[in-house]
Amino acid sequence: MKALLGGLLLMSLVSSPPALAQAAPALAARPATPDRPPLLPTREASVLYRVVASGSPPVEVRITTQANGAAMRIDMPDRSYMLVNQAEKRMAMVVPDELTVMDLPFQPGMQDQFQLNARMRFTRRTAETVASLRCTSWDVLVDSGRGIMCVTDDGVLLRSISLDPMGRRNVIEAISVSYAPAPASDFLPPEGFDHMAAPVPGPGALR
Repeated sequence: MKALLGGLLLMSLVSSPPALAQAAPALAARPATPDRPPLLPTREASVLYRVVASGSPPVEVRITTQANGAAMRIDMPDRSYMLVNQAEKRMAMVVPDELTVMDLPFQPGMQDQFQLNARMRFTRRTAETVASLRCTSWDVLVDSGRGIMCVTDDGVLLRSISLDPMGRRNVIEAISVSYAPAPASDFLPPEGFDHMAAPVPGPGALR
């Protein structure tokens, strides 16, 4: 249970949206237009990110996303991982060390920390190289803040630097990227693990 709670605490950091990742509904992939990059990866990609949220120590997480964002796996430093199935509206936290799966209420905006959405307004900047891949840098505006994102031509986010209205800076940057297809089982809860429901907050829990 300790590892499970630790995974959930880390997930709360990773899923606490920077200014450019407010919980907008995930959208179906669409062709890129001259004024914005692809909103979702057009092919499967696995990216190791370094995440630096204002006021928190850096963490590394691996995000593996199926083409068009149908499913996502978020691997934590403690070997636990989050599964988000957009197509089937399911989420789960898996803790291999405890052979446990916590089934969670589906949150439509969970992927938005590492994906773009239609609420963002883009202005093209320059070409850059991040994690040995070429990407296009974009100025990005949303109602809650601004920042810069660098995105590959096939829709993989390599860097996001954002400032919220309070001036807090959050950085997500790719360390490495792999396009090797992952087994379908990587996006499913392991067989034979115990399933448990997410705890319900008590009356005095903070909202």
